[in-house]
Amino acid sequence: MSLFVREVRGVVNSEISNEFASNLGTMVGNFLSKGNAVVIGRDTNQASQMIKRTVTAGLMAAGVEVIDFGVAPIPSINYSAGIYNATVVITVTTSHIHPDEISIKIFSSHKIPMAQEHAEKVRWEDIGSLSYVHDYRAKYRDAVVENVDAKLIRNHASKVVLDCANASAVPFTPEILAKVGCETLLFGSHGPKSIDERFADPGPKSLSMISNLVKTVGADLGIAIDNDGDRVIFLDEKGNALRDQTTLGIFAKDALNENPGSTVVSSVVASRALDDVVSACGGELIKTPVDLVLTGSVEYNTVFGGDEPGLYVFPKFHPCFDAIFASIKMLEIICKKNKALSEIAEEIPEYQRTGFSVKCPHEKKEDVLEYLKVSLVDEGTLNSTDGVRVDWKDSYVLIRPSRFEPLIRVYIESRSSEKLQKLGNKIKKIVETI
Repeated sequence: MSLFVREVRGVVNSEISNEFASNLGTMVGNFLSKGNAVVIGRDTNQASQMIKRTVTAGLMAAGVEVIDFGVAPIPSINYSAGIYNATVVITVTTSHIHPDEISIKIFSSHKIPMAQEHAEKVRWEDIGSLSYVHDYRAKYRDAVVENVDAKLIRNHASKVVLDCANASAVPFTPEILAKVGCETLLFGSHGPKSIDERFADPGPKSLSMISNLVKTVGADLGIAIDNDGDRVIFLDEKGNALRDQTTLGIFAKDALNENPGSTVVSSVVASRALDDVVSACGGELIKTPVDLVLTGSVEYNTVFGGDEPGLYVFPKFHPCFDAIFASIKMLEIICKKNKALSEIAEEIPEYQRTGFSVKCPHEKKEDVLEYLKVSLVDEGTLNSTDGVRVDWKDSYVLIRPSRFEPLIRVYIESRSSEKLQKLGNKIKKIVETI
């Protein structure tokens, strides 16, 4: 089995117009051929609604059967695709970074070429069908509960503060938490009421409010899920937000304790804390390019995969970043260990990290990376899987091009704050020279 994920992102009504979206749908349909099924869904934003409809029209124009999930989190759409024998999943959501941008994600078991000059439309009598489904919600909810130790969680009777960013995870997550016996205080879960709320996402303001609520009500866990249900941030019982490297370590450690000697996958951005955890548990860690963690989780038959920021995949459940399942899994770990989350977090090594971006035209990125590779070749262990990463025993430097913006991103990490500053100054000088 293989998994390919392609993301198309751009400004709504400019780079991603209705004409573009329709043509994209028809190109996907051309690859599938008449009679195959595609499931499609979106987040709560108006722009997503418009673009999803035009992608759907393009698919139907290619003779494809379209199964419309309406407003639904990305993981629930992906999980349910097999129920409807769909070979492709398409999700349409607003960008986490820029509210004027739309993101179209295409999940498929085969790599779909996007280089056709002309999208071929079928004759009028062969236009594809469109159907709407609603029963996937209960099926996904029940599947999540069945894939954790629900009895253990119920016996613990955890208290949770939950923020769903007023978005597509709102109907799902509270229901699932109720099924596993949690007392849940909902925040940001009433649905969007204004243009600002439609673009809500876990940020400093909402995390501060969740933190205060966690401490006020004495909750065991704070959960902040993004607008399309694939990213999550956790807060411990003291109201402190866990770092991505800490959460990755907690999930990896639990997965390897349950499956000794297994494989974990993350991207080249992953903290050395994950290397330490996987090594201590006797597992194997594979680092992929940033956009290939999901593909790697399937290809390498892993027990867990994750990436920053807040993306976690549990392949035995399904190969998709799933904030909802990750939330229930974190509860299971807290109950299994019978410890506070802050204590569990202390078991994961901590590294200091900094980062910055440098403007760089797309056409110059390869030249910059080659220069950096030559400059750093005699340093530590070189990894050119995605950009240029150099590892030492207690630190690393990663320089990689942004996929969508004219930027070079720099990540620097070290156990020592002094070494962090030293490495930062060194890399800045090299970049300035370039």
